[in-house]
Amino acid sequence: MTESKQVASNSAPEKEHFDLHTKGCGYLGRVRWVKPRGGGRRGEPFLACAINAVHGSVTEPAYTYFDLRVVGAECTELVERFKQDVQQDRKVFVSFRVGDIYPHLYYADVKDSDTGEPGKEPRVIIKGRLLLLTHVKVDGETVFERPKTVAVQESAESAHQERNGTNG
Repeated sequence: MTESKQVASNSAPEKEHFDLHTKGCGYLGRVRWVKPRGGGRRGEPFLACAINAVHGSVTEPAYTYFDLRVVGAECTELVERFKQDVQQDRKVFVSFRVGDIYPHLYYADVKDSDTGEPGKEPRVIIKGRLLLLTHVKVDGETVFERPKTVAVQESAESAHQERNGTNG
C-alpha cells in the first residue's frame, strides 16, 4: 500500500451535509468579539456582526436583520477591517453570503403601553454564519471587490472548513 493510500484510509471520512446559503446585500453593523459563557463552541472568542439586509422595491425597501458569526480567516479580517467605520456610524454596505440560517427566539424587556408596567415580549432574529463578503462600500465609495470566480470557490471552502473544525 502506498503512503497516500494509507493517509486516505487513516483519515476520518468526510461528513455529508446539506448547505443552506443566502446571499444578498445590506448594511454591516454591531461588529464585536464575543466571549462564550459556559464554554460555548470550543469556548473560544469569535467575531460577530449584524447585517441589515435590503430586499424588495428600490423605492420602498424592506429590511431583514441577521445576527451572524463570522467564519474563515479572510472574512474575519475583512469584517475587522471595517469595524471602526461601523463604530463611527459610517454606512458600510456589503454584498454577502450567509450559511446555515436559523430563527432564534429571545425575550426583550418592554413596558406595557397602557399601564407602564414592565414585562417581557418575545422577539425573533435570524442567526447564521457569515461566510463571505464580495463587495464593500463605505459611504458610497467602493473599497473592496472580489472577482466572482474566486468568491464561489472560497465560500464553499470556508463552509467546509468551518463545518469540519479546520478553520478559525
